[in-house]
Amino acid sequence: MRRLIRPASRQRGATAVIVAISMMAMLGFAAVAIDLGGAYSEHQQLQNGADAGALAIAQSCALGDCVDSSDKYAKANKLDGQATGQVVGTLASPVTVETSSVRKNWFGAIIGVPTSTLTARATAEWGWPSGGATLPLTFSWCAFREATGGWDVALGDKLPDTETTIHLIEKTCTPPAHNEVAGGFGWLTGINCSATVYADNWVLSDPGNDGSTSCKDFDWTALLSKPVLVPIFEETTGSGSNAMYKIKGLAAFEISGYCFAQDAQWNVTKCPADKQIKGHFTDYVDLSGDYTIDANATHFGVATVKLSA
Repeated sequence: MRRLIRPASRQRGATAVIVAISMMAMLGFAAVAIDLGGAYSEHQQLQNGADAGALAIAQSCALGDCVDSSDKYAKANKLDGQATGQVVGTLASPVTVETSSVRKNWFGAIIGVPTSTLTARATAEWGWPSGGATLPLTFSWCAFREATGGWDVALGDKLPDTETTIHLIEKTCTPPAHNEVAGGFGWLTGINCSATVYADNWVLSDPGNDGSTSCKDFDWTALLSKPVLVPIFEETTGSGSNAMYKIKGLAAFEISGYCFAQDAQWNVTKCPADKQIKGHFTDYVDLSGDYTIDANATHFGVATVKLSA
């Protein structure tokens, strides 16, 4: 019986075609895997640059300067420095920054995609905080104005850095006159030496002249020479444990000395007879994102900046 035998050369030819097709498919998968992985990494760098640029612009605008640094941060956050950044629209809150770069694909060129254009965007806003976590010690609006020489945000001036002393029992201001209410010295109820307050809300006084009970054993030296947020009040009511302060807004105070009690004093004289805090109010921009922006809030030199969702 005769058997039919296919030529071996034809089988080898068919195998070569299958291998070639498989190799092309594998190269295609490699292009997708490697180039997409690289593109993801570079896009993250662009996103970091957009976030940093938007926050930097918002911070400068909050301080009254409004400097466009979008391109600077786009390049600084790209590992090879090959990126551009620009503001989309105007330098107004909220501000949007777009970063971009052109990426050379490693394997994409084989399938006709030699480059990819990558972009990222971020939006940041700024404004005055309506409230949030503060030191549980409030100062009167009058005391703020006296300490700052009558500072008014409408004039666009920076807060002076001249050291001042605010006495916790102060009766020289015109109404609202002083921190003292009957049985209170400006201290507020709080937790772990922190009080959460909001503008136009009333906050309960922590009576007594030796500091807030929430600040027992607190290391006050940790707050020296750094801005600390404090509430400014405009009205008081009640007395003793029923006394309350109506909050107007938030200010930042840089502490250089204090006398709160015999065992809580630093860089002052006549303590504990003269309860006081020394330092100066200062311009401050919060970047934590923990404070709520309120277009109707009263500005006492504190602004907050945050990325928008």
